[in-house]
Amino acid sequence: MNPKDDRTAPWLRDAITVDVVVRLDDEVTFDARNVARIRYRGINVKEAFTVRDAVGRFYRASLRFCEGDVATALAYEAMEADPESPVAITLFNAIPQRQRMLWVTQKAAELGVYAIQPVFTVRSVQADGLAHEKAHAWPGQAIKGARQCRRSIVPEVMRPLSLAEALTTPAWTGASLRVVIDDRAEPAAAGSSGAPTSIALVVGPEGGFNAQEREMLRAAGAAMWRLGGRVMRAETASIAGLAVLQHRFGDLTIAD
Repeated sequence: MNPKDDRTAPWLRDAITVDVVVRLDDEVTFDARNVARIRYRGINVKEAFTVRDAVGRFYRASLRFCEGDVATALAYEAMEADPESPVAITLFNAIPQRQRMLWVTQKAAELGVYAIQPVFTVRSVQADGLAHEKAHAWPGQAIKGARQCRRSIVPEVMRPLSLAEALTTPAWTGASLRVVIDDRAEPAAAGSSGAPTSIALVVGPEGGFNAQEREMLRAAGAAMWRLGGRVMRAETASIAGLAVLQHRFGDLTIAD
């Protein structure tokens, strides 16, 4: 992600001193985009947010003042762990009905997804249904999820694309591992070696992909993974797939 992106955490060019009020807009110590980052997250005075220093350490801070182009904050606690996963997962999600993409977006953000690519498939919601599905509110759900779990990055929610278009994006073609959650896959199909740095995870609509879409995914280099013997709802498969990938390759581990 571009370090100048408003979705990244406000950051300090030098070491952070706990319990010292600093100006977020001071270009000598902080990056000039920090005020924009605060506004993007909808953070109000007295609310907490995550800030990082130049070497990647993370802290919790409280916003003290924010008016115009001026903002100050108090870093009050060093975070024990990096809030971001070591693997960047992009969720390619067929758009579900009944406004369930709102829930998927928020929970995917909480599970550490890097970006979300909504996808049109034969059995998904189509372009003329996006208004009813409140597509305009999806980015806001990503912000809510990121704030809830103290993330330093707000996942990008990209504009919806057809499946064919989505499979030509850099998030797909550049992924180290490309996976489709498929309840028709053979149980042994979930094998993978190595530690990928980027993953493209595809979850289909209710009723699944049709034969042509399955062939398109296979031709694009996707591995078909089956998660157990149960047929899950589409939104459940999204969250289960992310949890499995974060446990296997990311930071979703059990701390002793």
